[in-house]
Amino acid sequence: MSADTNLFLYLFDYALLLLAIALIPCIYRIVVGPTVPDRVVAMDAMTTVMAAMLGLYAVTHKSVFFMDVALVLSVISFVGTVTTARYLDEGKVFG
Repeated sequence: MSADTNLFLYLFDYALLLLAIALIPCIYRIVVGPTVPDRVVAMDAMTTVMAAMLGLYAVTHKSVFFMDVALVLSVISFVGTVTTARYLDEGKVFG
């Protein structure tokens, strides 16, 4: 393992730590958020950070499986956010 590879692994670990710290305000807003839209946006931000963490973890451990999980998590988050926004705007999801 070369010195460059070790440097990249340390940077990825540092990035994972920063992303984990970025989850704290999202969790706070989900728990305390005064309105439902605040909670929805916080949940969307949290899943985005989690997908980024999964992507970094996949690169670090050379595993494609975690990239698939990140993609599915992102799609489910997007659909949930759009569905909740439509429900809050129109009062119904379908029709």
